[in-house]
Amino acid sequence: MRYSKLFTSLAVVGGLALASQTQADTYLSIGSNPVGNTAYQWAAGISDVVNKNVSGVQAAAEGTKGYVANVQLMLDGKVEAGFSNTKLAYEAHHAEGDYAGQKPGQIMGWMSIKPIIMHVIVMDKSDIKSISDLKGKRVGMGQPGGTSMLDADFLMRTNGLEPGKDFKDFRVKLPAMVNMLGDGQLDALIWNGSPPMPPVIKLKSQHKVRILDIPREISAKIRASSAAYTEGDLPANTYADQPKDVMSYRLGNVLLIKSDVPEEIVYQSTKAVMENLDFMATVHPAWKKVSKEGIINGFTIPLHPGALRYYREAGVPGIEEFAKSVSN
Repeated sequence: MRYSKLFTSLAVVGGLALASQTQADTYLSIGSNPVGNTAYQWAAGISDVVNKNVSGVQAAAEGTKGYVANVQLMLDGKVEAGFSNTKLAYEAHHAEGDYAGQKPGQIMGWMSIKPIIMHVIVMDKSDIKSISDLKGKRVGMGQPGGTSMLDADFLMRTNGLEPGKDFKDFRVKLPAMVNMLGDGQLDALIWNGSPPMPPVIKLKSQHKVRILDIPREISAKIRASSAAYTEGDLPANTYADQPKDVMSYRLGNVLLIKSDVPEEIVYQSTKAVMENLDFMATVHPAWKKVSKEGIINGFTIPLHPGALRYYREAGVPGIEEFAKSVSN
């Protein structure tokens, strides 16, 4: 498995056999999403904080295909932690759905960050005014291995549009979709992410684009499919030239960690991040709203004992009620 120890020893000098010493450095790899996207920035910031404040830990951001891939990478022992969403977190912890047959309890909660909000973006001059208008169009759906692609598929099917039949689907990363939309190779792109997303900021700085409303009747059907989805709009002025709220829906955006990572390491790492939120806010604006009041929001699985221990000490509101509600 990826969790390991790194050993160094004193050399033998001048023919004298010196006592050997070892210094343990614990690897803490954090799965994110493709390099340059929001979760990668978050993972890099967390790694920086942990490396500077927790002795004996070597943390690193790992660029991955996305939130679906992160859960599997954790189960395969290739990373110790990873960003995902509350729906996948529940299924992975309980070994349900796509994770049936896995050993339950391997995946635990660590931190809740900022909700993922569905974006459907078109060029401003486009004749596309609604999701239904995407019939017969070229639509970017996100890359395989990312939860955004699955959510895009679900959104389109909820609107009665089948990929490959009713529209041409492109399975590529968000930065590539942004470039393709700007170059006229796509008519729309769909992405479920934590705003403001750097590639979308870049797109809006170079082109006039619109973010489509997702009708309440559509989001209601999606929310009815799973309690992990919640109603929530994209707030006005999230991006430049976006004066009004955009109707949409949300999914909890969380950081998960393997249950076998030592409690003390998780405790110290959690403490380091929570006591350096000002720095994290410089990494990405989403962290400006991260606080102990919302750090467990959306979780429906148990927290890692190290995280739970810190949150209890920090007086996170409702922590005892939460711990009791998700206990196995």
